[in-house]
Amino acid sequence: MRQSTILRVVSYLIISILPLAARAGSFVLNEQSVSGLGLSFAGGAAQAEDASTLFFNPAGIVRLEQGELQLGLHAIVPSAEFTNQGSRYNLPGTPFDGLPVTGNNGGDGGVMHVIGNLYLTQPVFRNPKYGDLSVGVGLTTPFGLETDYDPAWVGRYASLRTKLTTIDIQPTVAYRLFDRLSFGAGLDVQYASARLTQAIDFGLAAQSPLAQFYGALPAILAARGVPAAAIPGVIAATRQAYTNAGFVPGGLDGVSEVTGDDWSVGFTLGALFEYRKGDDENSCLQDGRIGFSYRSAMDHTLTGDAAFRRVPLITAAGAPVQFPTPTAFQDIFFNQGASAALDLPDIFHFSIYQRFERQFAIMGDITWTRWSRLQNVPIVFENAGTPTTVLNINYQDALRYAVGFEWYACKNLTLRTGFAYDETPIRSPEFRTPRIPDNNRYFVSGGLRWSPKSWMDIDVGYAHLFVAEPRSNFTDSQGHALIGTYDAQVDIVSASVTLRWGGPRHVTESYAKDSKEAVTFRK
Repeated sequence: MRQSTILRVVSYLIISILPLAARAGSFVLNEQSVSGLGLSFAGGAAQAEDASTLFFNPAGIVRLEQGELQLGLHAIVPSAEFTNQGSRYNLPGTPFDGLPVTGNNGGDGGVMHVIGNLYLTQPVFRNPKYGDLSVGVGLTTPFGLETDYDPAWVGRYASLRTKLTTIDIQPTVAYRLFDRLSFGAGLDVQYASARLTQAIDFGLAAQSPLAQFYGALPAILAARGVPAAAIPGVIAATRQAYTNAGFVPGGLDGVSEVTGDDWSVGFTLGALFEYRKGDDENSCLQDGRIGFSYRSAMDHTLTGDAAFRRVPLITAAGAPVQFPTPTAFQDIFFNQGASAALDLPDIFHFSIYQRFERQFAIMGDITWTRWSRLQNVPIVFENAGTPTTVLNINYQDALRYAVGFEWYACKNLTLRTGFAYDETPIRSPEFRTPRIPDNNRYFVSGGLRWSPKSWMDIDVGYAHLFVAEPRSNFTDSQGHALIGTYDAQVDIVSASVTLRWGGPRHVTESYAKDSKEAVTFRK
């Protein structure tokens, strides 16, 4: 079996257990940690309290004194309902400019999914002289989106179904020196697949060639010996026959579907500085640390197939004169190979964690995503005569801010809550495509950890995302202006189990004074 075949089979198996998620921060997926969800992912690069730190800051795994296996599942329930407010043809200088685009509101474009994360970490050695070394591997879905609308909706020419899946395999190593400074690095082996479906307004596309055809009819009819007085009537009958056949804007819809996939490689770097360690009885502050991580940009060239359905012949029953090249559309829009360039952003992540009064901790977070790398996605077809489709995205860089709070309530229970503000990279309603009807959003979340055994943790979390009303004034490549608003929100419910093995956790002498605190809080 060829290597490419093996990779494809493996990728399909992975996709079967890690389905696509809803969008978050455009289509960045923050849902990589259940413990992080309860905090609205505040402190992700500094918290480092379980194996999921591997994704947010690889340096954090060196703080885990035992081997850990974590499996998390996230049920993501998005909603995006469009209300049409005057969608029309935006074709200045043509007789169709300002005509309304027909269609319904599309139903709920959000698609519910369950995604998973898998992490495995293992300390290699702890040595006062040579430092501490840990290794790990993670399986995550860092980017993804899916929207799916009714086939007859008003925005069908811009989008019917959009699906992007990425799967990241991240082997990681981390090293701590001087007892307070840790560094980590991970290799990101990423698989990406995409599916883009939209309607094609062949009734509109036929207007230009038909106009040329009607303009040539007087000469054609005269050459055939048709009396001059009869020519206008023949032209009118021909026009009416093509109108009755659906050759008017919105009268004949076809469908295009482009699919493709690709593998690419990037990296993740992280650093963690523990500026406070242990328990000072004379201070209200205990453990404190700051973390920084960088996830590299990733460039994909998705290669696959383009399929065209319901491509009409330019012909009309009963027309006195038939269009001379009825297969004009079918000669261009036929099933063939296609490719698309997708430039995913790099991400900078800064976090702080501070424990106080021994039973509480507060976390802060700033994340910068360099979305400006993603300006457009050109879809190039194998046949040179098939016009290239360009998805104009025109993103700008975006920031995310988050704060979180933990209460180590008792020996086996930790409670969490968090809040975040997430900027959208969409510049204005003119660039808000229905494929990603995103806007600024607010996270409100809560969660808990229950430790029924010394070697087991069970985490659960819930978050609600309030999305500021997304307004659309988007015009697609054929000139259909989608004008209206979306009612959007997202609910997320998550759960994970963490299993630990190996020797006991190292504790400082001051922690050992109170064995209950040392075992309970494990910070």
